[in-house]
Amino acid sequence: LGSRHAARVRITGAARPLPPGLEVVALRGCQEALANVHKHAPPGAAIDVELTYVEGGLRLVVRDEGPGFDPGAPTAGYGLRGLRARAAEVGGTATVDSAPGAGTTVTVRLPVPERTLS
Repeated sequence: LGSRHAARVRITGAARPLPPGLEVVALRGCQEALANVHKHAPPGAAIDVELTYVEGGLRLVVRDEGPGFDPGAPTAGYGLRGLRARAAEVGGTATVDSAPGAGTTVTVRLPVPERTLS
């Protein structure tokens, strides 16, 4: 992926341990978004991956400058639907913002229980 695209990764906020279930959802969210970039974006398309530790949670954003798509259109794939379901199972959300010709942004927000914040 790195040889095909100009990728930037940024991690901000005070890093802290996450419960195993949240780690898996964050990892799978990033994997799914990057797999879609690899599948659909042309070589050279820029990718931004941001992982932000915020008070009470974690936010993962993956943006690409690929061809985009209509998120409301029917699809045979399970990837993004599965991502939304996994995020919801742990009390989080996953959203996809895209439009034909406008790239895609996948945002995963996960709550981090207060006991893991200290």
